[in-house]
Amino acid sequence: MTKILRLTLGLALLTGTTALAQVGGMRIVTIDLNRVFNEYYKTPIASAKLKDTAEQYNKDHEALMANYRKLVDELNKLREDQDKPEYTAEVREQKKKAVNDKLAETQKGQRDIEEFRTTHRQMLDQQTQRMRQGILKEVRDIIQKESRDAGYSLVFDKSGNTANGEPAIIFSQEALDITEDILKILNKNKPVDAAKPAVDKK
Repeated sequence: MTKILRLTLGLALLTGTTALAQVGGMRIVTIDLNRVFNEYYKTPIASAKLKDTAEQYNKDHEALMANYRKLVDELNKLREDQDKPEYTAEVREQKKKAVNDKLAETQKGQRDIEEFRTTHRQMLDQQTQRMRQGILKEVRDIIQKESRDAGYSLVFDKSGNTANGEPAIIFSQEALDITEDILKILNKNKPVDAAKPAVDKK
């Protein structure tokens, strides 16, 4: 937002006497998109699914770690056993081969863990991104439709910050806010047993 538009909007919000800010004939309203995202009933449902996926990932990861620790223990025991003086040269050679084989198995187990972490972290990130983008698209579509129907010219997200980390909207009248209206539309088909709103941030 340019300084001139921000100043003009600020003056309109401070001095306007109508329910909508009028700037050059434009009808301007605000919305708290962060709150809409969090309180849309589909958000906690999707978050619960992501949590289940993450918990299954942790279980599978722990199973791999348990197997790796077992391999390390077996390798250490083989190393301790391979150089006993009572063994013949032939037996020592067999023990040495067993150590090398177990070492290779242990190293593969370590690589499997690293690959599992990388792959599943990416999968979880992608799934989270798809969930967020899907829900945000539904929210945007409703906002755009309702704004067109109501004749709004601009809708500002008052939950956003500028590059300096300051609120993009310094001040706005509650009468200009359409957050509640959008939430009512989004949640009109909310299931009775739907999860509580998420505490996530947009």
